[in-house]
Amino acid sequence: MVKLKKQKVRTKKRITFSQKPKIRLKGIAKFLLLVLAIAAVATGLAGLKYMFVDSDYFMIKGVDVKLYDESGSLREIFLNEIDGEEIKGTNIFMVDLNTLKEKLEASHSEYKDVVVRRLLPNKVIVKAGLRKAVAQIRSDRYYFVDREGVLLPDVKNFPDANLPIIIGMGVNLARVQASGISDFEKDNLDKALRLINEMQAIDELSGQTLKVVDITDPGNLTFSFEGTNVEIKIGNSDFSKRLNVLTTLLDQLGQDINEFKYIDLRFEDPIVGPR
Repeated sequence: MVKLKKQKVRTKKRITFSQKPKIRLKGIAKFLLLVLAIAAVATGLAGLKYMFVDSDYFMIKGVDVKLYDESGSLREIFLNEIDGEEIKGTNIFMVDLNTLKEKLEASHSEYKDVVVRRLLPNKVIVKAGLRKAVAQIRSDRYYFVDREGVLLPDVKNFPDANLPIIIGMGVNLARVQASGISDFEKDNLDKALRLINEMQAIDELSGQTLKVVDITDPGNLTFSFEGTNVEIKIGNSDFSKRLNVLTTLLDQLGQDINEFKYIDLRFEDPIVGPR
């Protein structure tokens, strides 16, 4: 028999290298890039904060107010503060325009249709209409009021000769603000203003100067014209219709009007009372 010799087969050992170092290097690189990005953003934000918040470039120099009356005439004023609050030196981006508008309307009742806007870099622009007085209310003094019933800041110790006087208000206006007037008093005041407005719309009465409107009795407003001693009773409704009747009656009475004590327009046929 032939004996076979077993040969030992040597296998080569495979050498492998760990990938961990490369993975760690990539992780470190990504982390460093993230840190640099955050630092860049933080630096940018800090720069923006300085530019828009801390810099004097955007600090308000004042408030330009442009006021227009009913004829369209312009009046301009410049304000450093509103309602006692300093505006000059405030960052323009930190100003709440709605709050500013409310403060202007509260402290300046003569303004209406107020619009507030920013004008970069450092101005606030206000545009508003000016209310016009159409009458004066007799209370402790004489208070001016516009056609919407808004009390204006002008108050006088003596009546203005160019405006009709409303009497019979049941409150002392020195003790209440406009918002403190009761609904009852406000309704009576609105009736007087409506009467004044409708009277001004009738051409035939343009030669008459309204002197006094009495709202003491809300169911029966009365008034009188300058230069006459006649009390005219008109009720509290149908003003336009009753005023047109009055124009005809005034033509009929002519120069004899002061011979009568009152004219009552509340009925279909007006009543004229002798003295």
